[in-house]
Amino acid sequence: MTFRTLLLPAVVLCASVSPVRAQEPGPVWTKLTDAQRDEVMRFGDDYKLFIGRAKSELAFVREAVRLVEASGFKPWPAVPSRNDVRPGSKWYAVNRDRTIVAFVLGTDPVVTGTRIVNTHNDSVHLTLKPNPFRESVGISLFDTAVHGGIKNYQWVNRPLALIGRVTKADGSVVTIDIGHQPGDPVLLIPDIAPHIDNDFRARTNRDVIQTEELDPVLALTAEAAMTALRTKYGLGREDFLAADLEIVPAQMPVDVGLDQQLIGAFGHDDRSNGFASFRAIVEVRAPRKTAIAYGVDNEEALSWTTGINSEWFRTLLAEIIAAQEPSYSDLMLRRALRASQVLVSDCTTAMEPNFPQPYLPNGSARLGWGLVFKEYGSGRQAEAEFFAQVRRVFNEAGVHWQTHAYRAGYGGATIAQWFANADIDAIDVGIGILSMHSPMEVSSKVDLWELHRGFKAFLSAPATTAR
Repeated sequence: MTFRTLLLPAVVLCASVSPVRAQEPGPVWTKLTDAQRDEVMRFGDDYKLFIGRAKSELAFVREAVRLVEASGFKPWPAVPSRNDVRPGSKWYAVNRDRTIVAFVLGTDPVVTGTRIVNTHNDSVHLTLKPNPFRESVGISLFDTAVHGGIKNYQWVNRPLALIGRVTKADGSVVTIDIGHQPGDPVLLIPDIAPHIDNDFRARTNRDVIQTEELDPVLALTAEAAMTALRTKYGLGREDFLAADLEIVPAQMPVDVGLDQQLIGAFGHDDRSNGFASFRAIVEVRAPRKTAIAYGVDNEEALSWTTGINSEWFRTLLAEIIAAQEPSYSDLMLRRALRASQVLVSDCTTAMEPNFPQPYLPNGSARLGWGLVFKEYGSGRQAEAEFFAQVRRVFNEAGVHWQTHAYRAGYGGATIAQWFANADIDAIDVGIGILSMHSPMEVSSKVDLWELHRGFKAFLSAPATTAR
């Protein structure tokens, strides 16, 4: 037997399992049929309506509940039984109105692993300090704090809305939404005029407007402000100690560019990925592995009871396992986590046409080139085996994708680390956007559509061999 003969079986074997070819990198729009382009535009219109109503964590969960309930998902019972965990049954669960999970039970038990798409519901915004009322030169202002990383100067001289809710001492709840309806007043953070700013021109980029100067006008006088709050909402100063209120841009989503292929909106990061994941979960039918869309709170500002570090999600998985199995043990949950896989989805910075310097010309995400695998370097990327598996799933579904990496010294963070620490195979995906963390971020409709298609393919994919 010759050496060539010995090699022949291996060559044939490799050829038999060669992966489906990926779509060629480049603009996606030109590769689509007319019917697909119409679908992209309809998907973008749906997204604009959703994100225009979902400008906070509370609002996102409210809108996500509406979306999944319309597709037959039911609230997860407080005491689930075996009858509740039949394959194909559809459920959702909400944690403190700020975190949501929607899932479709698979034919395989949860102890053999799940497929998860994780996003976060919060975006950068201004919030109120516990005692938010202050005056300056007789004008009443809101004293604010910042949630997440922003460029302060981008938030001045623009209409701002106040949204959220206040829980009063008697337990009653007052919902606030000021600035979105026709005729509503808006808040605004004023800036100094160029005629008199000589003493401030030496300030550098991040300090042009300092954080303690991000205080919007509430009313002309303190008396007028409190009269308005008391008359319309029945609120006094002390009620704001238990206020979950956010100051967000009042402008609604709009198309950007004459071709209408881009969307300008507040909150792309990360409610765009969240919308795509919950649209995908309602389209999943009879999965082999339980399919989960998980929207978590507080990614932009560490974690808390509704954040990724909360035990709430583990408890939910444990409840499902306990309902499926004759007896439950902690080892079952650990094995379920180890056998699970997750796409942690978040926005990344697409190449900026006016500031291309920080990007890799051949390695950073581009608008309109499809969903993005975010490969951030050693210690922050998936194992090659899992990356290859997800690539194959996307390729077989005809999903257009690209990769993204930063130049040395640049980059952001994601919450994939929590899943990796739980022994779950995880990889970062998402879409690229312009003007990240600004009051008006910009995304591509076709990227968002491809992300949705990728999520659906991943959640519906056949089971793979366990590690």
